[in-house]
Amino acid sequence: MRKEFKFPDVGEGITEGELVKWLVSEGESVKEDQPLVEVETDKAVVTLPSPYTGKIVEQRGKPGEIIHVGSVLVVVETEESTTAKKATEKKPPEPARKDAGSVVGKLVEAEEEFKVRAIPSVRERAKELGVDLSKVSGTGPGGRLTRDDVERVAAGQKGTAPTVHPTHPVEASALGPVERVPFRGVRRSAAKRVAESSQKVAAVTFTDDADVTALENVRSKKKQLAEDRGFKLTYLPFIIKAVVSGLKAYPFLNATLDEEKEEILLKKYYNIGIAIDTPEGLMVFVIKRADEKSVLDLAKEISMQTEKAFSRTIDLADLKGGTFTLTNYGVIGGIYGTPIINYPEVGILGLGKIEDKVVARSGEMVIRKILPLSLTFDHRVIYGAEAARFMNTVIQHLEDPDLMLIEGK
Repeated sequence: MRKEFKFPDVGEGITEGELVKWLVSEGESVKEDQPLVEVETDKAVVTLPSPYTGKIVEQRGKPGEIIHVGSVLVVVETEESTTAKKATEKKPPEPARKDAGSVVGKLVEAEEEFKVRAIPSVRERAKELGVDLSKVSGTGPGGRLTRDDVERVAAGQKGTAPTVHPTHPVEASALGPVERVPFRGVRRSAAKRVAESSQKVAAVTFTDDADVTALENVRSKKKQLAEDRGFKLTYLPFIIKAVVSGLKAYPFLNATLDEEKEEILLKKYYNIGIAIDTPEGLMVFVIKRADEKSVLDLAKEISMQTEKAFSRTIDLADLKGGTFTLTNYGVIGGIYGTPIINYPEVGILGLGKIEDKVVARSGEMVIRKILPLSLTFDHRVIYGAEAARFMNTVIQHLEDPDLMLIEGK
């Protein structure tokens, strides 16, 4: 019996992924739960196992292609009795097996859906305008459908969509040497997320400085303890604790906006996202229940998750569920920034480069360690005064580390 294995819904709103590598070949026998293929979603590289035991009779999709949830990945000839096999051989082959439990529509339709190359936002726009994507010619790279393609068809005529002929730009070689690289993987996924945030959020950025001289003294005393346990103690765990204190004091920064129900969802848990720069691009892993963990617990988890993110072995569960995000661009360089909110969250705190600066204290000029902070918040949910008070609370805890000890873990 032939069974189809489709790209499953792996959660967190993921609708598509890039086929990275086949781990089996056509004609190869596989067992249930044996890894079949690696697919890169907008969160991580996922290895999909076989749900069946049998032989791979057909693979669909090549490395580098975009596949969508519900698209057939492989067809497996499952084990069956010899009698059943002989009976099957006497019958003419069916063009497509209708499996009421798993096949959605005809096989031909599934194949055409697989060939349509459009990002989710373009698909949503096509649905809004009633445009059949299979009848639209794409003008984007590799024939990919763009928003303009869809809107041009919608404005043209009702019914069969006209063919859209791509324009012919000036040859790049006539202007100078260029290199084309695939817009794929983490970079493509991050681009979609920041574009969505920019379109939906009324973003405002507020900046201030924190004197972390006292915090550096505490960190210096405890960093050997962390190193003895196999990880580094950076400023980040302390900043997480300070941010959690601020979120508890001003809960509207630890929220999401439900526009459909016109409600603000205040979250009573504190999952802090950490944006990091990996060789593959921007990734955000999430420290769950950060308020329940000590500074050393946080330091250890940050070290482990960073290593997994760089090796692309991080679990999908560790890349979702955040309530507020930190982005530490200061480790590379830069003082202030305008961080883009990790939608649907409503706030993100950017951490600049810590520098020794001359400042006035009690009428005297002294050298202090200064941490620049840039808070971007969603003005639909958070008032400016509220954002300023949140920042004041964070700074207060950074400048007086004893407050973190008094408040517990």
